[in-house]
Amino acid sequence: MSASFADELEAQARGRYVRWDAELWRELLQGPAQRLGEALSRSGTSDALAAELMRAYLRLGSEAIGLGYLYPATAGRQNFFTLAWSDLVPRLLASVPEPARANVLAQLWNVGENLESAPPWVQRIFHRVSQRLDSLEGIEERLRDTATLALEPPSAKLGDRAQPFLVDMSREDSRFLPGPLHFLAPTVLCVHDRHRHAVAGREASTQGLLLGETPIPLGAMGCRETPEVTHAKSPHLTSVAKTDPRVDAWFATVANEWRAAGTLDTSRFVLVLAPA
Repeated sequence: MSASFADELEAQARGRYVRWDAELWRELLQGPAQRLGEALSRSGTSDALAAELMRAYLRLGSEAIGLGYLYPATAGRQNFFTLAWSDLVPRLLASVPEPARANVLAQLWNVGENLESAPPWVQRIFHRVSQRLDSLEGIEERLRDTATLALEPPSAKLGDRAQPFLVDMSREDSRFLPGPLHFLAPTVLCVHDRHRHAVAGREASTQGLLLGETPIPLGAMGCRETPEVTHAKSPHLTSVAKTDPRVDAWFATVANEWRAAGTLDTSRFVLVLAPA
């Protein structure tokens, strides 16, 4: 990719966007863009096709910087768009069949742009699940499946048997002591720290769990709610308390038709019940 094209994009972006970040643009050019170019070269992509793809990647990248979708490594913030442009595309796009690459790039842009207006917990789910991707083939369908898992009720309800999972919340935050918890969606659980609460509109210390077949930790959720300590009347939780030696006494419990969960008096773990 010629330096003149990158310079031209930067000049246009400087004139269009008040939020233009020249340092972040250099970071993109010298890191992810360079890795993408090397990956395309190793894959045997022709110079013409590689140049066309790089132009599209950089054009969208410059727009993302101007719109504030792309964060620098030092920002301490995470979102799907930064993950896509800084890691997924440079690492995985060259493995996508050539005819589909431009479309995959457009799909990633559309998903990232739509997520910018989604609630923080939805953004967090897509970011965390996408970190596990090892291919971009069929990415639109994969992300649609993620949305279904996160936002829609599962087909299987808690029946007579439930599978327990014990999740160590200290892996994400060594100080975290699980306290009140609440459902943000049928299979999305938000757990609040027992002592670090939301104050004057500031975020509480929270962590999320996506409760699919096995729980997926979501990290900090950016939740500003102040849930009460609840004690859901759930036969599944009652049964676990009687039979599982890992459960001493509940601090708080919640349940819906599909999942149940509880925090414990003397533990940094959250116990989750899913259909067996």
